[in-house]
Amino acid sequence: MKNIDLIFIDNLNDIIPFKESIWNLLLLCNNDFFPPLTERENNPNGPFKYFKSLFIDEAKFILALDKGKLVGFSIFFHNYYDDIISQYTPCNYVKLACIHPYYRGQKIASRFNRFIEEGLPFELSLPFIVRRTWSSNFPQMSLLQNYGYNLFHSFENDRGIGVNTVYFSKCIESIERIS
Repeated sequence: MKNIDLIFIDNLNDIIPFKESIWNLLLLCNNDFFPPLTERENNPNGPFKYFKSLFIDEAKFILALDKGKLVGFSIFFHNYYDDIISQYTPCNYVKLACIHPYYRGQKIASRFNRFIEEGLPFELSLPFIVRRTWSSNFPQMSLLQNYGYNLFHSFENDRGIGVNTVYFSKCIESIERIS
């Protein structure tokens, strides 16, 4: 197991030096998504629109580094709102996580999740975390349920026949903190 450092970046200016590495890792992970990101844009050169959509003011970044080299990243949108998730707002919406294939199995994604749940600065902590995946992604769905996430919505056949887009939420704020 390698010694992987996590760093948190909460603004677009500080992420600029990592954008090219994020792009390259996103291309490497392209086929880990269903449908692949390049197919969503019908662009064999890469998911440019998707990549650009990740860098919005609400975006927060968790980077996994091995001796300074980017080996994984997770991006979440702080205080995200969409009608479909309105009952679980305010929330931090996990947009994506991507781990270099060589570094998988080292619990990097679990560390990303734990950081979003427990390690954020107080001003970025929100009552809910929301994320989505697809219904045939059984390992991810099982993992989310094991970590206390609840399935709350499914768009039937949204990603193809028999493949639904599914939404999960987790309440992370205790009653004491709300009052």
